Amino acid sequence: MALKLPFLQVDVFTNTPFKGNPVAVINCMNIDESLLSDKQLQAIANWTNLSETTFLFKPTTDGCDYKLRIFTPMCELPFAGHPTIGSCKAFLQFTGQKTAKSLKQECKSGIVNLTISSEGKISFKAPRADIEEIPQDVINEYRKILQIDCVAAPKLLDVGPIWVVYLTSDAESCYNANPDFAQMAIINNKYGHGGIILAGKKPGSSQDYEMRAFVPADGVQEDPVCGSGSIALIRYLQDLHNFTETTEVNITQGGRLTRQGEIFCQIKGNADGAFSYISGGNATIVIEGSINI
Repeated sequence: MALKLPFLQVDVFTNTPFKGNPVAVINCMNIDESLLSDKQLQAIANWTNLSETTFLFKPTTDGCDYKLRIFTPMCELPFAGHPTIGSCKAFLQFTGQKTAKSLKQECKSGIVNLTISSEGKISFKAPRADIEEIPQDVINEYRKILQIDCVAAPKLLDVGPIWVVYLTSDAESCYNANPDFAQMAIINNKYGHGGIILAGKKPGSSQDYEMRAFVPADGVQEDPVCGSGSIALIRYLQDLHNFTETTEVNITQGGRLTRQGEIFCQIKGNADGAFSYISGGNATIVIEGSINI
């Protein structure tokens, strides 16, 4: 059966069209999810050829506003940051909601809580942020392909996607790094790591960072602006610095790709002594129409 479904392309982590990270969002909330097979969803994502394409479906979990499925050109993801923000922006547009302050997204990683500020910034609380040590011999392999030294031991972060977080001496060295992407893809696949988050602190700042995200094993050498990567970075920073109170972290990303992404993050202290990890930013709609399936 032929379907004609509403389509938006949203630029995320920017207010300026073409300066953030785009995500294609297809509104499937008015059809039964069974009408589209996994194979069809994957084929559409492969065809749009963006880092992610998402599909909004009716929720299957009580209390959620929508169900989100997220695909790269090669596979489905349990969660991803910039598609979560872009899809929230699209949901608000599709449904005509003008005053919503919070939403709940159902996805394969669980329920994601989103907030919308009065200025329109959309933020999400990470559904998970687990951290693990990396053996020294593996760290040495990553140092060789990044061709840059780290200032603290890299760690493995599972935030849905699995990232190696590698902190270098400063923002300039992060920006100027030229990794060996072919070898990086081999090593990522060898150890089951999704990609690398490279970051460096900006001079004279409290917690402002330049960040880059590399995912060559998934067909994306460098992601322009990465929400899940920002969660991985701030969880790593909490492990490194052991902040005792809520801390704001501002991230810029995408300069090497002529983008100007801005991510506003928070390591939020909770009453029970635990911390939540929040990432957010602006989003703007750049393409509006329909897609024939």
